[in-house]
Parts: sequence; C-alpha cells; structure tokens
Amino acid sequence: MSASVVMAPLSNNPLREWPIEHYRELARLLVARLDATVSFVGTREQRLIVSAAIRSLPSDRFRNLCGMLTWAQTGALLRAAGCVIANNSGIAHYAAEQGVPTLDISGASHNPYEWMARGRAVSVLVKQTGCSPCAIGQLADCPYDKRCLREITPAAVFEIVARRLSAGTETAAHALRGNGAGGDVVRLQWQT
Repeated sequence: MSASVVMAPLSNNPLREWPIEHYRELARLLVARLDATVSFVGTREQRLIVSAAIRSLPSDRFRNLCGMLTWAQTGALLRAAGCVIANNSGIAHYAAEQGVPTLDISGASHNPYEWMARGRAVSVLVKQTGCSPCAIGQLADCPYDKRCLREITPAAVFEIVARRLSAGTETAAHALRGNGAGGDVVRLQWQT
C-alpha cells in the first residue's frame, strides 16, 4: 500500500531548516522502502530550491507543489496525508491543528516547549547540543553550522515515519510518539 507523505522542507528562516539534503534522502528512503508518494509544499520562492534538490528523483513519486496550491488546497493535501514532515514552521503548526500525524523537526535556537507544533498526533525532534537553546536569530550567527539540525539523520527520521505509516489510523499518535530517534535526539509530544 502506497503512503502519502507531505514535506515542507523550507521555512521563513534558514536557521530553522533541517538540511534540504536530509529531506531529499528521507524522501528517497520513503519511496524506496515504503513505496510512498512524497509531495513537497512551500512558497513560490521556494520552488526552485526544492526542484534542484529532487531533480534526479523519479518524477512519478515526487511532486514539487511549492507555490502551486492555495491555502485551502494545501490544507486538503495535509489532511489527506499519512504523515506531514516539516521544520518548525507554519505548515507543521497547520497540520498539527488539523489532527494530521505531524513530525516537527526543530532546531535548538528556541525553546521547543514554547514554539513546538501542538496537536493530538504531533512528535517533535530536537537534537540536544551543548549550545542549545542558543536564542540566536540568524544563520550567520551560528558558530556550529546548525549542528542541532544537521545531526538529526534521515535514517532516524525514516524509522519514526515508517513506524507511523505502518501503524494505521487507530494508533497514529502512539506510533509517532514511539522510541527510535536514537542518540541524544529528544522526542517531545504535546498532550491535548
């Protein structure tokens, strides 16, 4: 059975973005191992960045919808997804509010308990580092090149998402909240 996954790999601040190469590798793993269809969403300005990242991937399994959908169409796409994977961004918060199983990959520049997406089926991944939370606001100010995001591996995220997608709708929240992020990646859940 083919799973539908939505990814929002970019945000309004590069400091908060899990590396686009990680999203690309995660998307490749989802298609190769789970026969998933992956839709990328974002703004018109983000379309070229996503296109460059997924250019060599098979077009029948990957859709770059950045800048092509209205907000209502985006909401419908999110609600139909088996899982939404996003940075701590508007898409993560919107999907969480809609009750969609959401994986919020958050940097450590801000306290995740204050800024995380909240909903009945949300899991937040945050890499604990010695410098977090740092409260810096710009990527140029990070002396560690976003270590808190770079070191969350696509393989670790894949394991979490694969468990969620194989769990079925009745256990969606529990599967997304299970163990498996590995290392010192903290998984936070919001209870409603």
